[in-house]
Amino acid sequence: MKYAFNGRFLTKKLTGQERFATELLFQLDKLAKKGEFCVVTPTNPVWLPQFKNIEIIQTGNLKREAWEQFCLGPFLKKNHLKCVNLTSTFAFGHCEVVCLHDASVFEIGGQYMHSLYGFLGTIWKRLLCRIAARKSEKIITVSEYSKNKLSQILSIPESKITVIYNAWQHYKNIEIDGSIQERLPCNVKKGEYFFAMSSLSPQKNFIWIKEVAKRNPDNMFVITGKAEGFTHLGIDDLKTNNLYFTGYLSDGEIKWLMQNCKAFIHPAIYEGFGIPPLEAMSCGADVIVSTATCLPEIYQKSVHYIDPYDYKVDLDVLLQEPIEPRENVLNKFNWQKEAEKLYKLLSE
Repeated sequence: MKYAFNGRFLTKKLTGQERFATELLFQLDKLAKKGEFCVVTPTNPVWLPQFKNIEIIQTGNLKREAWEQFCLGPFLKKNHLKCVNLTSTFAFGHCEVVCLHDASVFEIGGQYMHSLYGFLGTIWKRLLCRIAARKSEKIITVSEYSKNKLSQILSIPESKITVIYNAWQHYKNIEIDGSIQERLPCNVKKGEYFFAMSSLSPQKNFIWIKEVAKRNPDNMFVITGKAEGFTHLGIDDLKTNNLYFTGYLSDGEIKWLMQNCKAFIHPAIYEGFGIPPLEAMSCGADVIVSTATCLPEIYQKSVHYIDPYDYKVDLDVLLQEPIEPRENVLNKFNWQKEAEKLYKLLSE
């Protein structure tokens, strides 16, 4: 065995970076030989995947960064293992392969610094990025946009960075839960509402939906996520005559909302990739995304685009604009293909 994967992500809920790590490992398990790779995780994981060929090793009961530095690091050193880190963090001295999903802490870092926790977290993440840039053998990222920005900001040779995209096939396995209909207001009708969801951090720009809802009073808007993380937007602002905030929902409920919306909106001002619009596309939804960062690279001409800083938009007129088939995008991204790229990288 040569490589161990940092399994800290198994102690977290399955969101963007955790999804990336999990789905790649499921596919890598089909390619790997027994004993070729392992995943090292704390003894208190939220869940454990079932692999056939990749071994899962639990060690140490510390949490978060402390586990990486004082449990994972010594384990890797003792067993002479190189480490693959798919969710940006790593143990000092064990960053042979690191995925830096984007350069947001440098490009829009000020947006995270509205609290002491945010300030310290941003400084910490910048430090990790700089260490990875200098010490890693290989850097992974999730779009050409992120590759270019990381190369420019951290002076990383582009030859050292490999792009491994996200994908959407995991959404096939989610069972639709239509019970959400019973909890929606009576003015939220199938096929007649705009839908948005995300981890609601500042760069997701959900204030855009609030402002556009004001200017489109005849349309209904539904937002799913956690109220925590909104900037300049409180929970009372998210429940108006034509804007309804659901709070946290299950994947099955979200899939029903995606399948039955008028369009899915993703107004982010910054993305390294942006998985939710891809998931919505796989459900057959029309998709509206912003022109920011990597989104035109990922979604090409198969979505409708908005300026994330312009609130004066008529969404019904926008949806009448012709676009290319969504299959042009869906056929480009596949977890199996991306895992093969990762396997080839590690084999080198």
